[in-house]
Amino acid sequence: MTINRDTYIHDMLRLCGGENVFADRQERYPQVTLEEVATAAPEVILLPDEPYRFRKVHAQDFAPFEEVPAVRQGWIRLVDGKLLSWYGPRIGEALQTLPSLLAV
Repeated sequence: MTINRDTYIHDMLRLCGGENVFADRQERYPQVTLEEVATAAPEVILLPDEPYRFRKVHAQDFAPFEEVPAVRQGWIRLVDGKLLSWYGPRIGEALQTLPSLLAV
């Protein structure tokens, strides 16, 4: 699952320098395959710990897709999902932390 441009997460990523490769999807939270991620060729892949708890083992799912810049460069990052999706007091920490996670 990912996000389109009509989400708080998209806005937070864009504000911190990221580009959502699935921004134009019609569904707010579209389901995508690993092949679709590979076709989108993201430079960075963020795997949050919520609402689904991604772990290191999930990053290995991308190993067969060495042509994807994020995979080739090792820029698959496990992140605190609260920084991406919880507004309120965490916004300051998110604005300080996310840019470095998106830097390539």
